[in-house]
Amino acid sequence: MSLSDLAEPSSSSSSSTLLPSSQSTNPPPTRISLTVPTSLLILPPTAALIGLSIGLVRGGNKSRLRFLAENAHRQPKTVQGWYFYTKTRNYRVFFGAAKTGSKYALGLGGATATYVLLDESIGYLRECMTGPRGVQDPTPGGRGLLEDRERKERVSWRRGGSAWEDGGIAGGLMGLGVGVGYRLPRPLFIRSILMGTLLGALTSTMQIAQAHIGKLRQEEEAKVPKPEPEPRAVVSTTEGVVPPPADVEREESLVDPRRGVMAVDQIPLDDDEGKSWFGRLRSKIGI
Repeated sequence: MSLSDLAEPSSSSSSSTLLPSSQSTNPPPTRISLTVPTSLLILPPTAALIGLSIGLVRGGNKSRLRFLAENAHRQPKTVQGWYFYTKTRNYRVFFGAAKTGSKYALGLGGATATYVLLDESIGYLRECMTGPRGVQDPTPGGRGLLEDRERKERVSWRRGGSAWEDGGIAGGLMGLGVGVGYRLPRPLFIRSILMGTLLGALTSTMQIAQAHIGKLRQEEEAKVPKPEPEPRAVVSTTEGVVPPPADVEREESLVDPRRGVMAVDQIPLDDDEGKSWFGRLRSKIGI
């Protein structure tokens, strides 16, 4: 036995003793969670669709009028010329509408997404400074725009209810950005800030009203007593014997109980069977 053989068990035992300690010191893996507000999933796509529809109409009309103005002095004179003229015009209208529609959709959708992010961020900062309004939601991340702890329909960065100041400040910042970006003159610059502030405050007020209406509806549903379940009907094992009608008894009496068929002498015979139509007529008249 060599020295290396003696050293192997000690090394294995030392490694086995070190493994649990190393595993116990490692912290458990943390789960990364991302809270996406419900307004960010609803409002920007809706605004993008509205901008796309507006851009398609405006871009198509503008491209059509431009094509007619550019080719007014060279109208086609043959059927083939009119065919290519109409085909080219349709292509120009289609591509012009698609280009303008995508531009409007990206612009309006991006502006709405920016407003929603500003609104949520301002609401989160307001709660950090002054605390949440309404009933605070105990879930991580908070689910705003709710006044109760039961319904979890809308997700928000705010832990409490919304406030009209959040939308007003977000709208004012959006108006300020539009005025600076487009270099509006002073009257239009002031008007854009005022309009943004008023529209943002109106949006937050509508959200507050929606949350209040939802709370009242839930309270009314809680007041309505739930109907008790009706007891199940007990089916009796002993069924009542219903006497058969008289005509059924008469037919059963004609049936032979041994064979289950009707007796031959009791079968009613048709006297008119085998007679001609004249004989049947005479028998009915009684001649």
